[in-house]
Amino acid sequence: MLNIGVCDDDLIFASKIETMLLDIGKKMMIEMNIEVYSDGCELWRDFHAGILFDILYLDIEMIQINGIDVAKKIRKSDLDVIIIYISNYENYFIELFEVEPFRFIKKPVDEHIFSKYFEKAYERILKNDVHFEYKFNKISHKMLLKDILYFESSGRIILIQGKHENGKFYGKLNLVERKVENENIPFLRIHQSYLVNYRYIKEISFYKVILFNGVELQISEDRQKIVREKYNNLMGGEFLD
Repeated sequence: MLNIGVCDDDLIFASKIETMLLDIGKKMMIEMNIEVYSDGCELWRDFHAGILFDILYLDIEMIQINGIDVAKKIRKSDLDVIIIYISNYENYFIELFEVEPFRFIKKPVDEHIFSKYFEKAYERILKNDVHFEYKFNKISHKMLLKDILYFESSGRIILIQGKHENGKFYGKLNLVERKVENENIPFLRIHQSYLVNYRYIKEISFYKVILFNGVELQISEDRQKIVREKYNNLMGGEFLD
């Protein structure tokens, strides 16, 4: 089942979005649970209480907490939720980059575009369930690729720093990089010793990346330019069809 949140202070419009989603769900045979909110405060209260969403449809300008501020709060602990903005306001793109939205839909909503973007979001959700499999001491393990913050090479050992658990195995980082490069979750080779999940990068400079959990990792001098270019391309790609 997909858990979807719709947050817009125009409840008539929010109800229309809910109806469109339910129609798509029937056509695609996807079971949905949809929660509708009239303000970012209500959404944040439910999220803070432990309700998680696969997709969030957010308006930008709302009375108490706007759609950007509530997304920033949510992003501090949930990097996986897909955020789609539906708004009349197009002059917030710089601020939107901070919360990594998946798409932006301008009001009034074109139903064909709405449906297409939902399908792409659903494809990402399915692809994000890919596991990384490895062996250590003859025991097989697997971890959701989306939950891996970064791989670290330490001698002959590859350390896996995960969101919920850690792991390790014997191997080479070059082989790990090739193994994950065709998956939907982008990893950046920032150093001979580090392969980092792009979605967990909070800040980046020429010299280091800072992850959402506060960990700082050095970018090697020979990779600084290409890492910056790849990161910027990935940021811009979030808005592409």
